[in-house]
Amino acid sequence: MSKKLVEDYDAWDRYPQYRWVYNKLELALKLGYRAGPACVPPYSTGMFCVRPIYNLYGMGIGSHKVFLRGREDASAINGHMFIPPGYFWCEWFEGDHYSVDYEWVRGGKGGIHDHWQATCTVKGEPGDDLAHFARWVKVKDIRLTLPPFLQSLQEVGRINIEWKVNGLHSNIIEIHLRSGGDLAQDPIGTEMIPHWSSDDSAYIQALIDDGWAYFKNRDGEIYNASGHIKDPRIGYLTKHSNTS
Repeated sequence: MSKKLVEDYDAWDRYPQYRWVYNKLELALKLGYRAGPACVPPYSTGMFCVRPIYNLYGMGIGSHKVFLRGREDASAINGHMFIPPGYFWCEWFEGDHYSVDYEWVRGGKGGIHDHWQATCTVKGEPGDDLAHFARWVKVKDIRLTLPPFLQSLQEVGRINIEWKVNGLHSNIIEIHLRSGGDLAQDPIGTEMIPHWSSDDSAYIQALIDDGWAYFKNRDGEIYNASGHIKDPRIGYLTKHSNTS
């Protein structure tokens, strides 16, 4: 298996044949979602997620929940001026946010049992917006059905999929040609709290005093998506618990 990737822009260079994964509009349409680009009104009125078609910076840049009028409404086109070129809309999915790492596993003669196997599942607690999560917890892997077309990515070896899960309904939000990250080697129940630059220092110190371990980001970087995030992540804290 090739060297593990940690950034989407590295995956873009290594796997040009699979770059369609990072076209979020194309992925949404392939998954059968109601979605379309800026200037094209949705077919029906409702709540939608609006975000860039491509975003290899990550961290949910530009993503927001918005009410849009369907094309049956004469004002739909005018209202659509609020979606800039390069963005798209997709039906809004309620539910819990999961980030799941998968590894391609070979088994059985002729590859009949080859499959993507979950190796790390973390559940996210939303923050103030779609770019900031308040907390992550590593949980037991849950049964989620992958679309057959993802078998074409087996050459990659490792992928990460972000999901919205609401009861028996599960929807893929994003796919990355890399692993997800910070809690892969930690036991079930480990919690992680991001340290955003706007966090009060007394709050962070209180967590440390309560037994949370503090870590800087990889290589000491500040995660600000090259300046596109005004409130960047400067580190994170972890603590083992009985949550599962």
